[in-house]
Amino acid sequence: MTIIIITMPDRMTSTSCSGSSSTRRKHHKRRREGGNSFLRCALFCAYIFSPAQNQKSRRSIIASPMTVSYAFMQPLLPNEGYAHRQKSILQLATEPNINIDTLKRSTLEKMTVKELKSYIADNNILIPRGESSNLKLKKDIVDFIWSQSNNSDGSSTPIASSSSSDDDRPEEEAASTTSSSATPKKHNNRKKLPIGTGMPPLPEISDSNDGDDDDNDSSYVLTPKDRIVLEVLDRYPPLHDAIVDACSLDSVLSDGITPDNIEHCELNSLVYKIPSGMGENDMRHVYHPMLANATQTDMDVVFVGTASCTPGVTRGVSCTAIRLNWRNNREFDQLMNGGEKNNHDQQEQQRRSTGGTWLFDCGESTQLSVQKTSSIKPGKISKIFITHCHGDHSFGLPGLLCLMGTDRDRDAPPIEIYGPEGLRMWLRVAIRYSVSRVVPPYRVHELMDVPMAPEWEEGHRRNGRFYYQLKNEGKRGMKWGTKGLAGEDTSSWISRAPMVNLDPNKDFGEVNGGQDIYPVYDHTQSTDGAPVWEVLYDGGVSVFAAPMSHGVPCLGYVVQEDDRPGRLMPENVLPVIERNRKALVESGVRNPMKLMALVKNLPVGGSYTFPDGTILHQEDVVEPPGKGRKVVICGDTADCRAIEGLAQDCDVLIHEATNTFLPGVDKEGNLRLVTRDAKIHGHSTPFMAGDFAKRVRAKRLVLNHFSARYKGDQSIESLTIMTRMERQAMKACELPENAVACAWDFMVLPVPRK
Repeated sequence: MTIIIITMPDRMTSTSCSGSSSTRRKHHKRRREGGNSFLRCALFCAYIFSPAQNQKSRRSIIASPMTVSYAFMQPLLPNEGYAHRQKSILQLATEPNINIDTLKRSTLEKMTVKELKSYIADNNILIPRGESSNLKLKKDIVDFIWSQSNNSDGSSTPIASSSSSDDDRPEEEAASTTSSSATPKKHNNRKKLPIGTGMPPLPEISDSNDGDDDDNDSSYVLTPKDRIVLEVLDRYPPLHDAIVDACSLDSVLSDGITPDNIEHCELNSLVYKIPSGMGENDMRHVYHPMLANATQTDMDVVFVGTASCTPGVTRGVSCTAIRLNWRNNREFDQLMNGGEKNNHDQQEQQRRSTGGTWLFDCGESTQLSVQKTSSIKPGKISKIFITHCHGDHSFGLPGLLCLMGTDRDRDAPPIEIYGPEGLRMWLRVAIRYSVSRVVPPYRVHELMDVPMAPEWEEGHRRNGRFYYQLKNEGKRGMKWGTKGLAGEDTSSWISRAPMVNLDPNKDFGEVNGGQDIYPVYDHTQSTDGAPVWEVLYDGGVSVFAAPMSHGVPCLGYVVQEDDRPGRLMPENVLPVIERNRKALVESGVRNPMKLMALVKNLPVGGSYTFPDGTILHQEDVVEPPGKGRKVVICGDTADCRAIEGLAQDCDVLIHEATNTFLPGVDKEGNLRLVTRDAKIHGHSTPFMAGDFAKRVRAKRLVLNHFSARYKGDQSIESLTIMTRMERQAMKACELPENAVACAWDFMVLPVPRK
């Protein structure tokens, strides 16, 4: 037994140092150097005097401060079981966890990018000159390691049955594996299911000790990426067929893409024809769970643009339309009124004079997007609502007005435009500067005094830029302001716009009548003390607004339909009228069928007595009132709490999800950092959208306003990412898959009656 006594140097002891900062830094540097020298000396002595039986056991003493105690304790331990302690206590830094000679691709797929790079360094894999810049994505690194392992000996590398080789396992485990290699394998008799028959069960993972290496070579463990790809291909058969047609594998051509052959498909490098179709001809309208069983109604939502920041090839920027397609049921109207037109239902009269298309936001290139789809007719746009001033929500407004003016009578009713304070003068200047005399008649109604959320504070430079303060998030006692940005920033456009000396001019489309709409601070549906704007009431439809948490004054809108009166049940009325027709005529009723409308309009609890003594009660002949539909459109926001009261029990919640973290797609970061970054920029993630949907008990959630890095086409890459984002929102809101969707351009979502 060898006893080593080493004295701790004085410079390693904890001392205080006074003087300048540079002196203190030098002092601490010397302390660190002394400590490292001491540790190296101690470990070297332990290495030299260790009675380990072989060189490999000695090398298990690695240079780390945490292993000093073990370095001195090892000579005192029994000699038995050195190999086991070598595996379980210390891991040789120069020996990889996985042997390159027995490598399995599924093992590489489960490793992180950092682990893969460490694997390359530990195994001394040479990277060709100029190739290091291409090894950034996980897939590229896995492909590189796999190709190197297959070419290392000029032949195919055998696939390991486990993630570690015999050299990395304890001697006892290696021996037991060798002795059990002759044991017959338990074969997996799972039945193959082709795409389109539901998500197949995942293959079971066989124990590596149940069979030899050759039998285990055939089993492949599906990665999370494989699972979501199979789910997407199962959901969209046209996409699956397009990929199968482009694949040259016999197993794929005969059976389709299944869990057994997906590892050989190489979808990332496969060139296939992406399904075409736009708007209602998009395959997602047929196969997406939210729209698979949808039926046409008199109210629907059209997503004209679903991107943020700038328009791209596959997505336009923010623009959402609500189509109010009020229709008259002439047959039922004649039945109720004996062939005459119904003039008793005031709500129906209002519906005949209203409707059309209402736009929410009008980002850059909206005038091009509306011409790509038949779902939006520029001449039918009657109202436009702007959430905030950012260009991806407002730059398209002057151009759209010019497009509408080419197909609109100058004597037509003006287009009503609503938005935050400052919009009226900005639009007036843009049209006058461009001398755009083609614009149709319009007028702008401004929502005044839109405040910044309490968690946003102006920067120290006082240059009108506000910053999200994480320290104020969720803090109690912070109130929404009452002055709006005009009172908080005297240099902003909102404050300066009233000083511009430019009057409205009919030659440039603007007509008088624009209103200044002020908020209500004690509204019954106000939340968190935030103001509420009662924007309009038109044809049985109300529009409310509430402030959002964003870097500029921003609004969210709620479109609320009035509750509809119950429908008359003619089967309960017609027999009574026919039985009393003669008596009714003798009593002076020329057309007894008009009593249908009289009975329908009875007050709740009212009744009508016929000549033969029959009494019809209102609740016996009129159905209960129908609940009005509600659609909530949130602007850009990091927090929607101000609109929570207005949005309760909404039929459709349209919430932004600008960014998220997707493992395997994002090279660095995590969900916490991405969420923090989204809030700082005034945006949300799918998890945040799902959480709000749960709080307001939304029946359906649609995500939009995606970052430009998320494509909106029908490729497998785009649909895989969108499906993963839907899963994130579903996890937060606990809604089924047919109630959550990531919107795409020209998606049409019907809003059925309750």
